[in-house]
Amino acid sequence: MKYCVLVFILIVFIRSLPAVELLKNGDFETADITGWRYWETYPWDGDGAPVELPTHLTIAFPGNIGIPMPPSTSGFFALTQQVGSGGTARGGLYQEVKVIVNTPYVLTGYVSFYGDDIGDIAIIGILDSSWNPALTYTAVNRYYIGGNAISPWVEFSLVIIPSKEVITVFTETRQDWLHGRVAGWYDNLSLKPVPEPTKLFLSHNPIR
Repeated sequence: MKYCVLVFILIVFIRSLPAVELLKNGDFETADITGWRYWETYPWDGDGAPVELPTHLTIAFPGNIGIPMPPSTSGFFALTQQVGSGGTARGGLYQEVKVIVNTPYVLTGYVSFYGDDIGDIAIIGILDSSWNPALTYTAVNRYYIGGNAISPWVEFSLVIIPSKEVITVFTETRQDWLHGRVAGWYDNLSLKPVPEPTKLFLSHNPIR
C-alpha cells in the first residue's frame, strides 16, 4: 500500500513539473526587444515591381495603430510592429534557440492585426534552421493574419520537430502597397519542449 501511494505522489510530482521556457522576453514586459534581434528587408516591394515608395517598419511599446482590446493579453506591454505611412515595408524580430534534434517543441502565444489593404499581413513562425529571412516565405511552421481587416487577439500554437540544433522564432509584418497603415501585435510568446507522457516502469516484485 505504501508503495502505491509513493508511486502516485511521484506521478503527480512529475506531471506538475513546468517545462523549461526557451524564449527570452516572450511577454515583452521589458518594454523593449531584449533577447530579440530586429530585421528588415529595405527597400522592399511585395509585388516584385520597382520600389516606388519604400518605408520602414517601426517597433513600438505600446503601438498606436489598430490597438486591440485589451492592449495586451497579460501584464502591461505587447510587441507592436507597425507602419504609419504609405509605402512598402517588411520586417520584424527573430530569436535563435538551441534545441535537441528530433525532439518536438511547441510555440504558443497571441497575435492581433490591423490592415487597410489586401497585401498587409502579420506572421509568427519557426524556421528549422538559424536565421535566414529568405526562408520565411516557405516556412511550414507559421501562423498569419492578413488583408483589409481588424482582428482581435487570436491564440495560436505551432509544433516543430527540428532537424537541426538551432531553430529560429520570428515575427514579420508587411505592407506591400501604398496604403497608409498596418500593425501586427504579439504577446505572451512561449517556446517549450512538448511534454512526453509519463512512463514509469514498475517492478514485478516491488519491495514491501
